[in-house]
Amino acid sequence: MPPSNPRAIPVSKYMDELSKSITFRVSQLEKETLDDIARRARRPLAELLREALGMVTSGHRSSVPIAPPELLRAVARIEADMDEVTRVLRRAEVDDGFLDHLAILSLLVGIDRKLGKLAHSHWSWR
Repeated sequence: MPPSNPRAIPVSKYMDELSKSITFRVSQLEKETLDDIARRARRPLAELLREALGMVTSGHRSSVPIAPPELLRAVARIEADMDEVTRVLRRAEVDDGFLDHLAILSLLVGIDRKLGKLAHSHWSWR
């Protein structure tokens, strides 16, 4: 009789039980890099290596890449610029309804240039 909760039955991810091992040598830097990749993926290194070799497929979602800190800081600065544009627009609405189109346009052009530089540096970083 099948159980009412089929997920409660432990099912091995792999067809055969894992009882054999393979050893290969890597440099200290390569080992640290592999460990770092596994840590970021929050998965065992052996599982990642088996997947890379096409031996198994995992049910894990692909991991979200970690953005470099300088990219996050640049995005935060652009967000602050957008907040400034919002403040200018709200002040203009509260005052007499007059919008300083030139000031708004200059802020938007500045933000556009920053985004262009950021996109260029990000894609050249990859």
